[in-house]
Amino acid sequence: MVGRAREHRAFDGMQVDRVSAHIHFAHTEHVNWVIYSGRDGVTLVDSGYLGQRALLEASLDSIGIRPADVSAVLITHGHADHLGGASWLAAQFGTPVHAHSLELANVRRDILQQAGTGGVLRNALRPGVLPWALAILPLLEGRADLGVPSVTAPPMRGEHVDVPGQPRMRLVDGHTSGHTAFEFDDEGVLVVGDALVTRHRTSPMQGPQLLASMFQHDVDRARASVGDLGSSTAHVVLPGHGEAWIGPAAAAAGSALDTGAPW
Repeated sequence: MVGRAREHRAFDGMQVDRVSAHIHFAHTEHVNWVIYSGRDGVTLVDSGYLGQRALLEASLDSIGIRPADVSAVLITHGHADHLGGASWLAAQFGTPVHAHSLELANVRRDILQQAGTGGVLRNALRPGVLPWALAILPLLEGRADLGVPSVTAPPMRGEHVDVPGQPRMRLVDGHTSGHTAFEFDDEGVLVVGDALVTRHRTSPMQGPQLLASMFQHDVDRARASVGDLGSSTAHVVLPGHGEAWIGPAAAAAGSALDTGAPW
């Protein structure tokens, strides 16, 4: 089911939920990010738009973390709504930023596998598209092509990324060439980025679903990758857009496949 768990903190434009012993889910109207905070350090997964820096700082502060305390940032995929805070942290504090090797070019913005102006204009009359585009423009701060030049492939310890929380990295390509989910086995939490969402301004549907085709680099691969998420044993799924899914990951994946994309 879609919902929140355990502790809940509400802010103007954001809510932060503790969904497991060490993981907090920052949910905003436009995009989400995830904070792991344990004795081994702090890992941020995705980081919002550049224009959401104040919200990012507030989400960290709400659980007693300073930006300089972030040990590493993991990026599910190289889109502007997931890179903004990472770019700032890397430039300001030298925070390491990591992404799948197949996604590095997207995070550096050497390539742009994202909905461009042409795609938005072609779909502008579809429900929600124009309001969505107008709402995100200020958050881009004129930097739709913002990247993280210092990004590297993550250090690995076996199947696990060698950062605090030690998540497993799962390639779920389609949305972009190297789109990645991060599974925190000890927390029972799967962070899926945009592989599936539970809500988006361009969709009239609620609950697990696929993003509209305009946002997908490879529609067929995106759908197949969601099916692959069904093998996860996680009982909390955290999407890049929409509310947390509290329940088996297999159920979230199955529901997303059944619902499909709005168009």
